[in-house]
Amino acid sequence: MTTTLFIQSLLAGLTNGFVYGLIGLGISVIFRGTRVVNAMQGDFALVAGIAACLALDWLGLPIAVGFLGGIIAGALVGWAVELLLIRPTQARGGSEDSLLLVTLGGAFAVSAAALLYFGRDSRSMPGFGGNRSLDVFDAAIRVHAVWLIAIAIVVVVALRLFYQRTPLGQSILAASIDPEGAATIGINVPRMRTLTFMLGGAVGGVAGVLVSPLITIHYEMGLLLTLKGFTAAIVGGLGNPFGAIMGGLLLGLVEAMAIVFVSSGYKDVIAMSLLILIMIAMPNGLLGRRGRVGG
Repeated sequence: MTTTLFIQSLLAGLTNGFVYGLIGLGISVIFRGTRVVNAMQGDFALVAGIAACLALDWLGLPIAVGFLGGIIAGALVGWAVELLLIRPTQARGGSEDSLLLVTLGGAFAVSAAALLYFGRDSRSMPGFGGNRSLDVFDAAIRVHAVWLIAIAIVVVVALRLFYQRTPLGQSILAASIDPEGAATIGINVPRMRTLTFMLGGAVGGVAGVLVSPLITIHYEMGLLLTLKGFTAAIVGGLGNPFGAIMGGLLLGLVEAMAIVFVSSGYKDVIAMSLLILIMIAMPNGLLGRRGRVGG
């Protein structure tokens, strides 16, 4: 194996890892704020990718505007899911299992709707920098992939500051830690849960618009992204949104090394097997304990 191939694999693993981490981040944000395991997170990304693609193809909008429209679409889907699926189920005393099944059914519904209205064919979307690439020690990485990594880091930092420094972020945490206590001091708990789903939808939308130029948009991509993101969230500690990024990077790098040293056909098997061993050694995830401290 050459050094160039190794570096190329590392770059691909980092890029994929940040995508998985963003999906896992959205899952963890929603779980932390509502205690709901959302099986639709990848479909938020799917809707965002489709919305951005349509904005660019049909309306001819600039890439940045189209991407912003996709992120807004993801947030709106999150709002609709909480209002139309989660809230009625909770009002009828639905269990955590019921909420998981509701979101799983919603994921299949979104995929079916994408197949019906968007079609079976895959579609590509331009990214920042077009198809231009940068050389990194003789390895190549697309300019858009660099943008993806940079924007993902900004999202993580901004989300941490949002929870720690803003009254709204602190209200969301208070509503998730002690709903009854939060209500007694005037916090609108249902509204905080809706905002949590919108925030998770927006994070999924960021992942969707960033990954769409690197892979083709397909009606089945939502389920695959959900599985990868869920793995990242579990490994990082489901209650800790920021651990999801670490879990995603670990997953992406393990996949990349599996392709180099074994075979691309076994990358998922090797990655999942190693991550199972990690979970046996650390059942709460890499940062699970830290995620529980302070909510």
